[in-house]
Amino acid sequence: MATVVDQVGTRAASRTDGRPWLRWGIAVFAGVEAIHVTGGTLGNDWEGWRTFFENLSFILVSGLVIVGLTYGLLVRWGLKPSPRGRNRPALTGLVAGVLSIASYPLFFAWAPFLIAPAALMLGRAGLARAQETRQGRGYAMVGVFLGLVSLAFGAAMLVYAALHDGNFPPPFGD
Repeated sequence: MATVVDQVGTRAASRTDGRPWLRWGIAVFAGVEAIHVTGGTLGNDWEGWRTFFENLSFILVSGLVIVGLTYGLLVRWGLKPSPRGRNRPALTGLVAGVLSIASYPLFFAWAPFLIAPAALMLGRAGLARAQETRQGRGYAMVGVFLGLVSLAFGAAMLVYAALHDGNFPPPFGD
C-alpha cells in the first residue's frame, strides 16, 4: 500500500512541477501588462476608444512576443537537464540578466520588467543546482543580481514618472 501511495504522490508532484516556465511566463505577462495598460490609461489624457485599443493591441502583441521568446525559448531551454554536468540554469540566468539590462532601449514596451523575472527564476534554479554539482554558483548569483538591478532601476523610473507628471527621465522621456 505504501508503494502505491508513494507512486501517486510522485506523479502528482511531477505533474504540477512540469512547466514552471509556463506558469512564470503567464504570471509575468498578466501582472506586468495589466499594470502597463492601467498605468498608461490613467497616466495619459483620454483620447478615445480607438487610441485605447491601438495602445492595448501594441502592449499585448509586444508583451506576448517578449514573453514568448524569453520564457518559451530561453527559460524553457535553460531548465532542461544540463549536458556533461554543466549548470545550464546558471548560465542562462546570467544571459537573461544581461538581456534585462540591455533591453532598456525597449523600455516603452516594458521589456526589462518582462525579462528580469526570468533572470531571477533561472538564477534560483542555478543556485539550487550549484548545491548539487558545485558549478555555476557565480553565474547564478550575477544573473540574480542583474535581474534585481534591472527591476530596481525600472521601479525608480516609474516612481520618477509618477512624481513628474508622467514624464520619464531624460534618455527615456521628453
